[in-house]
Amino acid sequence: MPIRLTGMSSGLDVESMVKELMKAERIPVNKLQQKKQTIQWKVDAYTGFNLKFSAMRESISTLRFSSGWKKTDSNGNTVRLSTDEMVTKIKDFVSKYNEMVTSVNGDLTEKVDNNYRPLTSDEKAAMNETDITNWENKAKEGLLRNDSILRTVLSDMRGIPSAVLTGTGVNTNYDTLSEIGIKTNMFVIGSSENGKLQIDETKLRAAIEADPDAVVSLLTKQGTGSDRGLLQRVYETMNTAMTQVSRKINGGIGTAASLVKQMSDIDKNIISKNTMLDKREEFYYKMFSNMEAAVNKGNAQMAWLSQQFG
Repeated sequence: MPIRLTGMSSGLDVESMVKELMKAERIPVNKLQQKKQTIQWKVDAYTGFNLKFSAMRESISTLRFSSGWKKTDSNGNTVRLSTDEMVTKIKDFVSKYNEMVTSVNGDLTEKVDNNYRPLTSDEKAAMNETDITNWENKAKEGLLRNDSILRTVLSDMRGIPSAVLTGTGVNTNYDTLSEIGIKTNMFVIGSSENGKLQIDETKLRAAIEADPDAVVSLLTKQGTGSDRGLLQRVYETMNTAMTQVSRKINGGIGTAASLVKQMSDIDKNIISKNTMLDKREEFYYKMFSNMEAAVNKGNAQMAWLSQQFG
């Protein structure tokens, strides 16, 4: 910016000069704030999955026990659900299971567009609300791409349908899901459909009619390892996932720095850097103030000389 040595004023636009200098000085702070925003979005994404995991777990909390497949009839007697009622419940479970697989698959494979990152406060000030929302939606894409927790959840879920139920009293004619008409679709690399269940309703109904106790046992058997029924395995998978996500967010024994801790550390760093920036800004104002005083003095001297030689 040119300095004019004519007139009674220095002509220095101190405010603008300091503002431009501080804009460059604040770049490291902006990057820290963007990093914190990205972590906060991850917390939000993980929290959303924990809600899904919890909903899935609660939807089968009763059905994972054999008592969940019984009802009280009009005479007050406890009887097994009818074939139609059992089929309806199994189809409802499979639908929720497939929704979970699709959701996890989606986030694991969602691509990242590096052209989008969290906006700075100055960038937001220059945009309208709609543009900000659209930008941030793009910036959030791929936050959990290849996430280790989601990969484990999906791997565990994919292993459940092919498991063989073992233990005392198990009917070996109905000790796998495929034998009651439930199987996974063909695996296709990169497909969001991988791991979803398909029902052969005719085969399912036939199995229930032939041995309803065996079908219920396949779904609800309590035990450890291969002695666990399908629904019990899914319930435990959701429990484990929720614990891992909670530890990722809030920390726990033997875990890496939690996301909350990372954000707290960034906040402390930002406070420290802002303190330094305040001092830097004060330095610039003082420097330009002295410069302006010198320019004004020069202007006065030149005016005096002009008068002397006028």
